[in-house]
Amino acid sequence: MKSIQYAAFASMLCLGCSEAPDPDATGNDASTAVPKFTDVLASSGIDFTHVYCDTETGSNYRTNPYDHGSGVNVADVDGDGLDDVYLLNFLGSNGLYRNLGNMRFENVTAKAGVAVDRALSVGAAFADYDQDGDQDLYVTTYRGGNHLFQNRGDGTFEDVTQGAGLEYLGHSNSATWFDYDMDGDIDLYLCNIGKFTTETISHEANYFYVGVDLPFMKLAKAPEVYNAGEADILYSNNGDGTFSNVTDAAGIASNEWNGDAAVADIDLDGDPDLYVSNMFGANHLYINNGDATFTKTTDTALKRTSWGGMGARFFDGNDDAYPDLYVVDMHSDMWGKDPSDPTFVREPTAKYNTPLGYTRKGKRIESPDDTVTTDTLFGNTYFENNGDGTFEERSAQANLENWWPWGMAAGDYDNDGHQDLFVTAGMGYPFFYWPNFLYMNKGGGNFVEVAAQAGIEPPALGEVIAGAEIGGREFTRSSRCVAAGDFDGDGDLDLIVNNFNHEPYLLRNDSKPGNWLQIDLTGTSSNVDAVGARIHVVAGSRSWHRQTANSQGYLTQSSARVHIGLGDVDEVDRIEVFWPGSTEPQVLKTPTINQVVSIAQE
Repeated sequence: MKSIQYAAFASMLCLGCSEAPDPDATGNDASTAVPKFTDVLASSGIDFTHVYCDTETGSNYRTNPYDHGSGVNVADVDGDGLDDVYLLNFLGSNGLYRNLGNMRFENVTAKAGVAVDRALSVGAAFADYDQDGDQDLYVTTYRGGNHLFQNRGDGTFEDVTQGAGLEYLGHSNSATWFDYDMDGDIDLYLCNIGKFTTETISHEANYFYVGVDLPFMKLAKAPEVYNAGEADILYSNNGDGTFSNVTDAAGIASNEWNGDAAVADIDLDGDPDLYVSNMFGANHLYINNGDATFTKTTDTALKRTSWGGMGARFFDGNDDAYPDLYVVDMHSDMWGKDPSDPTFVREPTAKYNTPLGYTRKGKRIESPDDTVTTDTLFGNTYFENNGDGTFEERSAQANLENWWPWGMAAGDYDNDGHQDLFVTAGMGYPFFYWPNFLYMNKGGGNFVEVAAQAGIEPPALGEVIAGAEIGGREFTRSSRCVAAGDFDGDGDLDLIVNNFNHEPYLLRNDSKPGNWLQIDLTGTSSNVDAVGARIHVVAGSRSWHRQTANSQGYLTQSSARVHIGLGDVDEVDRIEVFWPGSTEPQVLKTPTINQVVSIAQE
């Protein structure tokens, strides 16, 4: 791995102030085209509010995953061609919202039967696991039992968890679907974290358990110590409505506090590879051997990974067809002093040699080799795929280091042909406000942060939750996860953000119109959702590369419809689809642009 310089600025903002970082101070190019977003939640019909556990992260604040929040998923649940939205909750009902068009939604949760209102819901993933043409749903919880809901095709779901063999009861987090063994049906990967609860039922609600304070300082002082958690599980789809635990047989050993799983064909050999983030220690990259087994290649492919990894996502950041990997590290930013201390210096683009920042003699690093560990970095990592099984970490050069990040959604938000990133951030009470980030890709995997210019920051309703003070201290807004989809069908990507203890953001993209192409894939011999397919769009000397994937990016599932911005290109020569398992493309010539193109596997 090349030695890299970590440029950083010291943002000397007074603690307790609500200012966001000055975008120009990060070296951003003010001439970069900026998309415009408007929060249209108030007129949308989405009446959801995330409700936190006050006895855990409010009036009785503890440092544990009860402040990690809940997910958001986008999928066409009823098959009408419009992407619907599913928002998950801690206390109270989850919310399924049917898209009526024109940024209007209808709450269909009760009818659908997916409220899961007596458990703390964390993550979810839609997929057509039974290959009948509609989207089924898997939901994870903290010790409330996970659920598999089979879509009946009439707007309702049936809980088939027990019969399917998916009744895991533990501290579950993210989940994602992919066809790991290439047998044509879709399998399930479940991320679990460690036990942070007691055996005492909370008096706040009788369906969750009292938590404990995690010993964060102890963990941070010994970052090379292995922190065991509940083992992740790879479930193989048996094709008859049941699943089998094949984790050991597949060679998967992720037994830590695993926050997220991301899947992509990183070597373009036709089968899906797997990355698993770890909240307290080294992460894992598994290469698919093509025989239903995996080989861990983290040390040789990546070397150092984010010590406090949360969201992880593969996407083609530099337009070369090979998936790159972005991982955000929230826990390495938890070293901050008491929020009431005015001497605290905010340095959101700095990396340090320990997860304790500049405290306890920590130093900003000039190279990955300056860290105190051999297998981790303390901060975000952006791994650029070299195409030979190795990656180069270049988060500093790409301008992708930030503070208190949780997850991300990749998408071309200005339709210029390059994939951009929206990153959720912030902590909420009792911490000061910290903004979300919108990184526009200038090409070649170099990004400019423009959230304020795009109208995303500050939030439309302000940086604090009205009336939510605890002990005289304001409860600041904070975001956890974000999903992208073209909800109004106008050719650009909109965003839905699930926040912690307040209403979501529904961000309509009001950017200047540009040319685009959207692609719906249907597999036949491969899984019907075509998860794992590669798409290559060619227009003269220009080309674009995308891969289809399920949930990734931290408790997040964006639209399955593949969106490609074309910039000023007004004619496309062909679309090449490499279906899962295939190295030869199916070709569609001269598709019409500025519309949705449907392609079925031949």
